[in-house]
Amino acid sequence: MSRGKILAGLVTLFVAGVLCGIAGTSIYHTYERERRGERGAAAQHDLIMTRLTQELALTAEQRTAIEPIVTRAHVAVLELRFAHQVEIEAILTKGMADLKAKLSPEQQTRIETMYARLQRRWTNSRDYLESTKKRLTWLTPSHPPNGGEPLMRTRRGPGTPAG
Repeated sequence: MSRGKILAGLVTLFVAGVLCGIAGTSIYHTYERERRGERGAAAQHDLIMTRLTQELALTAEQRTAIEPIVTRAHVAVLELRFAHQVEIEAILTKGMADLKAKLSPEQQTRIETMYARLQRRWTNSRDYLESTKKRLTWLTPSHPPNGGEPLMRTRRGPGTPAG
């Protein structure tokens, strides 16, 4: 066998490996993106912690120290989102009605299934929020360095004034 044929075979093998790697990575990321919402808020929290740990090269002590901060911030964002959930659902309900007028019966069924999945994710997020808030009541509230309002009020009900 000539040296040229061996070289051509190795280059072909290398290119095939690169293409398989690209295809596999693309499939994996598409799968992760589609499934992320279904796994709910707990998976989002884990993803945030993983990215922070990897990108900032956090030590175990740093990770332990920042996890409550990340959890409180995540809970605060979820609380904000659910505080406006009624308005969001009203907008989506109107949008769904407008969409259904333009869709075939089969498409209407499919969009209703999509909306049902969205509602399940919201329910999972609410459940996560409630369980995490209960867990956070055991933690000390985090106060910003300027002495302002706590990032999350613990041991108080919603709407209870700070005092």
